[in-house]
Amino acid sequence: MYYNAKYFKDKVFIKLKKYKISYILLIITLIGYFSCQREKKQSLSGNVSSASVSIKKTSTGFSMYRNGEPYFIKGVGGYTHLKELKDLGGNSIRVWDTSDADRILDQAQENGLTVMLGIWIGREKEGFNYFDNEAINKLKQQIKADVLQYRNHPALLVWCLGNELENGTANARAWKVINEIAVMVRELDPNHPITMAVNSINPRVIRIIKRDIPAVELLSFNIYAGLASLDEQLKEADWGGPYIISEYSSKGYWESASTSWKAPIEYNSSEKSAFIGNLYKKYIQNNPPNCLGSYAFYWGSKQECTPTWFSILDENGRKSAVADMLQNVWTGQWPANKAPAIVNISLTQQNNTPVKEISAGEIYFAHVNAKDFEGDSLTYKWEVLPESNWKELDGSVDKETKPMAVKNVLLQNQGATVKIKSPLKPGPYRLFVYVYDEKESFGTANIPFFVDGEKKNVNVISKAFVYVNNRK
Repeated sequence: MYYNAKYFKDKVFIKLKKYKISYILLIITLIGYFSCQREKKQSLSGNVSSASVSIKKTSTGFSMYRNGEPYFIKGVGGYTHLKELKDLGGNSIRVWDTSDADRILDQAQENGLTVMLGIWIGREKEGFNYFDNEAINKLKQQIKADVLQYRNHPALLVWCLGNELENGTANARAWKVINEIAVMVRELDPNHPITMAVNSINPRVIRIIKRDIPAVELLSFNIYAGLASLDEQLKEADWGGPYIISEYSSKGYWESASTSWKAPIEYNSSEKSAFIGNLYKKYIQNNPPNCLGSYAFYWGSKQECTPTWFSILDENGRKSAVADMLQNVWTGQWPANKAPAIVNISLTQQNNTPVKEISAGEIYFAHVNAKDFEGDSLTYKWEVLPESNWKELDGSVDKETKPMAVKNVLLQNQGATVKIKSPLKPGPYRLFVYVYDEKESFGTANIPFFVDGEKKNVNVISKAFVYVNNRK
């Protein structure tokens, strides 16, 4: 075959020139991409400016400012479902350590949220020794690395040193170390406030923190039913500085009424919603002079005493009535679909009389009265769990796991009513019900009961059931 050499040469040159331009464009694109990635990493490690957060004294108290604009925290504590939080009107999330900080900070930024980022500090009751210089130096180096890595992330709002460090801490050395850590964090990052979260509103504890940890000028309180007396306790402790409610919910299991065998009686989801709404409107929404906002507990599903006590969401991310209430107090609006309301739950004998004793292997009936505000059809899930080992953990609730459901006790499930054969093994249990609507919301309630293998009549049990069933 004949080839024109000049034609062939010109054709090849044109193609090479075309490909050369394509390669150049590809190289420019790749350079731009990696440059963006480098800038993103630099923004996390301290080379690019971030949002500046400050606390200023006003004529009436204290206010937080973010990029020069007033910022009041409407937050939750948790690690997941950040988009859903934003959709409800929330603006911040609290996490207790930096183990998953990259993901949380990035997702928070994507959803227009901020983060109270926890710096975990060992507690004496869990074995941390504040006289071990090697351990302390290692802790400080880890904290320094974390602060340098995240101090300029635009979603960072506040650093929180530890959690409930005052619990089980018995020596001044611990306070000295914590103050040294606070001084170091402030030097590394002067653009974000530093707080520490305590669960005590005892004036004596607050005065000790004020005296021995002066580098912490912003306190945070994990406080539940005690929120009603916080203002009084702060005045007695002479704490005139700013504060955050770093955890709040309905009554904690340590604050609630109990059965004769010391099982805390849990509010159903509708009661929790009403309790939290009242608490927020009275003690947070009216913007107390020194309060900078709050974090509801717990945004997700968490086993603590029970799998439902603090869980605002279930394990699949469905919303409870507490989530609805948070949207209402944050935005003034209810969601288009509200979670099913629990009216009451009951446990009766076969002739429909209230239970006065629970005997091993006998038949009982449980019923839940629930309603849906939008008229959706409801579905039900029941389960019996042994009482958890929360009493043995001495507050180390992160070690608690949900008990395995008891098998062969649900004999007949008729939706809102279930037929139960009580467990054969004597001991404390709880009967749980979960009520679901058609739009990813749920309600829940439970009844604690005690199986007596000797069929001993326990009148206090019936009182506990009456208390659960008749609360408004």
